[in-house]
Amino acid sequence: MIDIGISKYLPALLFAAFFFFIATPAVFEANTIDGRQAVIMFDEKVDNELLEQYSESIEYIFQEIPAASIIVTDVQKKALGMSPDVASITYDMPVKSSAQSVPYGYKMVGAQNLVPATLTGADVKIGVLDSGVDTSHPDLQNRIAGGVCMMTIVDKNGCPESYKDDYGHGTHVAGIIAANNNTFGTVGVAPSSKLYAIKVLDEYGLGTTSTMIAGVEWAMKQKMDILNVSITTPVNEIALQEVMQKAYKSGMLIVAAAGNTGAPVSGSASSVEYPAKFESVIAVSSIDQYKKIDPLSSLGKEVELTAPGVKIYSTYPLSIHASGYQYSSGTSMAAPYVTGLAALYKEKYPEMTNIQIRSLLQKNAVDLGAAGRDAYFGFGLVQVDENPINHGITIPYTTDTKGKVIFDTSDLSARFGTFNVYRGETFVGKNETEDEWIDYASQGTVTYYFHPVVNGVEDEVSFITLKATIEEPKISDLRATKWYDRYMVYLYHEGIMTGFSDGTVRPEAGITRGEASVLIGQSLGLDGTVRNTAFKDVTANVSSSGYVQGLLDAGIVSGFSDGTFRPGTPVTRSEMAILIARAYKIAPSESGTVVDVTAKVTGYQYINGIVAANIAGGYADGTFRPSAHMNRAEFSAFLARAINEEIR
Repeated sequence: MIDIGISKYLPALLFAAFFFFIATPAVFEANTIDGRQAVIMFDEKVDNELLEQYSESIEYIFQEIPAASIIVTDVQKKALGMSPDVASITYDMPVKSSAQSVPYGYKMVGAQNLVPATLTGADVKIGVLDSGVDTSHPDLQNRIAGGVCMMTIVDKNGCPESYKDDYGHGTHVAGIIAANNNTFGTVGVAPSSKLYAIKVLDEYGLGTTSTMIAGVEWAMKQKMDILNVSITTPVNEIALQEVMQKAYKSGMLIVAAAGNTGAPVSGSASSVEYPAKFESVIAVSSIDQYKKIDPLSSLGKEVELTAPGVKIYSTYPLSIHASGYQYSSGTSMAAPYVTGLAALYKEKYPEMTNIQIRSLLQKNAVDLGAAGRDAYFGFGLVQVDENPINHGITIPYTTDTKGKVIFDTSDLSARFGTFNVYRGETFVGKNETEDEWIDYASQGTVTYYFHPVVNGVEDEVSFITLKATIEEPKISDLRATKWYDRYMVYLYHEGIMTGFSDGTVRPEAGITRGEASVLIGQSLGLDGTVRNTAFKDVTANVSSSGYVQGLLDAGIVSGFSDGTFRPGTPVTRSEMAILIARAYKIAPSESGTVVDVTAKVTGYQYINGIVAANIAGGYADGTFRPSAHMNRAEFSAFLARAINEEIR
C-alpha cells in the first residue's frame, strides 16, 4: 500500500470517513504443542482407554456415530491415526452458514415489502464517493459498473490499484446498497443497481476537499442518478458547496451521512457536518435496531431522514478481513440505506426527478420522536414505497396534430371524485372533477402525475403516473419538457402564434411592443391588414400596423406623448399587464401581494389584477419587477392564461 504522509495533506482541508468496527468472531487456533480440538472416528465403537492414553482431554462423545471430540497435540494425533481401530482423525475445521444473512436494517426500512416485489434497483446508476470498492468480492460480483480514483490529486502515486478499496469503508457501504441477493453473505437494498466506485479516500480513510470535488465532477460527467457520500468534514468549503449544488441541479440525488460527532455542544443548534449540511444534500442520522438514536449520530435541523446505522453487517475487502464481512456502526452505514431505497424509487418511478424522489422519501418516512420533522430523525425512518402503481386505474389519452392532448379521466374521477394534476414538477390542474382533462404539448414525451384529492386533501404519496408520447406538432425550438411548452403550443393550436418563416417560435427571444400587439390582436380576431395608423412611427410598412391600429381603436393600447408607439421597443412586465388586463377585461385592483408594486408604478392596478386572477405571478423573492423586459415564452404564458382559464 502507498504510505501517504500526513504532511502532504496539511495544505488542504482534511476530511475522514468515521465509522466503528465490531469484529466478527475469528477462528481460534491454539498452539499445536498445547493441543487442538479434533474429531476422531472409530470403525465400530469409541475406545475410551485409547483416548485417555493419547489425548489431552475428551471433550465430547457423540451418540449416533462411533466418534468423539478431543484435544490432541500433533504427536498424539499421529499416534491415534496409527491405531487399526481408528477410521479417521482430523482437526476441527471452521464452518459458517451457507445461508444469506438478512441485516436487521434491511427489514426496518421495509425492503421485504416491495411494491412491486420485483424491484431491485435495476439500471439505476449510483456513485459511491468513498475509499473505493473491492471489485473481487463475491457478494459484489457484477455490481461494480466502473469507477475512478482521485487520490493522484494529492499524491501522484496515490492510485496504485485504481479504485480498489484498501481501507474497507467503501466496500462496506457498497454492500449495504447492492450486495447480491444470493445464497451467502448478505443482501443489499438495491441488489441490481449499478455501482460506480469513486475513490477519494486513501488507505487511512483520509482525503481532501480537492479529491471530493473532483469525484463529484466525475459523477456528474457519468450522469449518476444518485450519489452516496458517507464521508464528512467539519468545515464549510464554498467550492464543495458549489459543486454539490450544481450536481443537484443537474438532476442527481445526493445522500450523505450527517456525521458521528454526537449531539450539538451547548450553544450550538446543530452538529451535522458537511456536505450533509448543505441544502442540496439529504442528511441522514443513525438509529439502532430499537429505533433509538445512535448516541454518536450528529443532530440538527438539517437532518432529513434517519436509517439503521448501529452494528450493520455488510461486505468488507477480502484483503483486509478474510471473512469478507464486517459489522460497522455510524451514519456512514445509515446513508446507504437511504441511497438503496432511492434507487428502488427511481426504478419504480423512472420519470421522477431527484426533487420528486426526495419529496416522496420524506412523505413515506415513518415519523419518529416529536411529531413532524425534528433534529434527531428528520422526517423519520426511511421506508420503501408501498403504494400500488396507478391503483389499477388507466387514463387513456388522444392527441391531434396541433398539440392538443385529451385525457380520459373518467376512471379516476369515478374512483376519487376529485384530483390534482402535475406535469413533471409543475402543478397544472387543481381540484379537477371532470371525465376529461386537456393539456397542450409539442413533440416529445411528457410525464403526468394524477393525485387523488380525498376530503379536500391531496394524496401526495399515492398517485397515478402516465407517460404521454406526442407526435405532433414538431417545432424545432420547442421541447415538451420545458415549462412554457404548454402555453406556446396552446397559442399555436389556436392559430394565435404561427411562428417565424424558419418554423421556429423563438421562446427565449425578447418580445417587442409590435410583436405583442400582433399576438393580442390575433387572439381577439382583429383585422391585421397593414395600414397607416394614428402613430407617426407605425406606417403601412410596419408588419404589425394593422393590429396596432385595431388595439388603439379598441382602447387597449395608447402611445407616447410624442405621438409614437415604438413598435420595436421591448415589452416590459408592466406594459404586458396593462395590455392583457385591458384586452381581456381583467378587473384592476388597488392592492396586491407583490412587494415592489406600489401606487407609484405605472399600471399598478392592472398588475395587481392579473396577479389576483392567476394570470401572472411574481418571483420567489416576492417581487414582480415591473420594469423588466419579457421574452416570448413569458408573454405567451400570460397571454394563454388570460385567454383560457383552464390552463391558469
